[in-house]
Amino acid sequence: MSFAFAEIKLTNLEKNVASIRKKIGNGVRILAVVKANAYGHGSVEISKKLASLNVNDLAVATYEEAIEIQSAGIKANILILGSITNEEIISSISRDIVFTIYDISQLHFINSLKNISNIPFHLKIDTGMNRLGIEIKEIPESINIIKKNKNLSLTGIYTHFPESNLKTSSFTKLQIMEFNKIITDYKNAITGIDFFHIANSSGIFNFKDSHLNMIRPGLALYGLYSDDNNFYPIMELKTSLIKIRNIKEGDSISYGRTFTAKGNMKIGVIPIGYADGLPRALSNKGKVICNNIECPILGRVCMDLTIIDISNVRNPKVGDDVTIFGNDKISAIEVAEICETIPYEIICGISKRVKRIYKWK
Repeated sequence: MSFAFAEIKLTNLEKNVASIRKKIGNGVRILAVVKANAYGHGSVEISKKLASLNVNDLAVATYEEAIEIQSAGIKANILILGSITNEEIISSISRDIVFTIYDISQLHFINSLKNISNIPFHLKIDTGMNRLGIEIKEIPESINIIKKNKNLSLTGIYTHFPESNLKTSSFTKLQIMEFNKIITDYKNAITGIDFFHIANSSGIFNFKDSHLNMIRPGLALYGLYSDDNNFYPIMELKTSLIKIRNIKEGDSISYGRTFTAKGNMKIGVIPIGYADGLPRALSNKGKVICNNIECPILGRVCMDLTIIDISNVRNPKVGDDVTIFGNDKISAIEVAEICETIPYEIICGISKRVKRIYKWK
């Protein structure tokens, strides 16, 4: 294909869900995080596959993301984790979409709503992330408001780990202890709270006592949890050679002429650039795979095109496949390390003009 495309291997998603279930055992629900277009994988198709695996609880970041999934006819319990306006709260209630209260002013707002008999929501408590969530000192006020209004249905309570990736994190252990105390306070005052969750992907594997009765896997679903061999990347980002040329010693390449050939070379042009999500940070230091051979990126990554060294590729031809990441030769994790960033940024950055091709078998 003469364009960049992402092959999404849904069988690997099935394997990853099975590995998560094996880790958490019975009695713990999976709240699958499909925000940011399912981390770049395509939220609708990923949600459909999850539904086929009996994963029926989905987490998104925004109201618009929730509507996209619901409008696709997917029957799931959707929780909005992030920012929401008062108008979107009212619309969410009418559409049976559960939202997060993360500021005490929002709780006052839904408490003021009239003629609405049931308002389900999750309450986020800040236990150290210092981002979203009501403050611990506001817990008594929140309990008092919820207890007095029978129309408010607190169905879940959660908080957020800032460093559960560190297996020996004393801060994370203290968070778990604090959150368990918070859970007790709410359960003693309010009946009918269904879910308590704190564990993200790394929390699931590093802190078993954080599982509670619901977990929020994101990166692990997509096979990018590097500490466990039972997870398989879902996305393979691919393109193909569209031009081959020979250059000689002293020839320069791409914008700014940041690469100069030290000898005769065979180079290839591939139709992918930073507008597709290939990080410009890979200029002169990244690599791709062509015909099972590592090929360094030469010069600056352009908006739509990138130049690679194919001198070591045997008999390269226009049309030969090129893998950017996602096979056993190069992973999104490795690309992130080269760019000095995190794999979340790499996969979430794959733009909409990159066609997603779904493999169901």
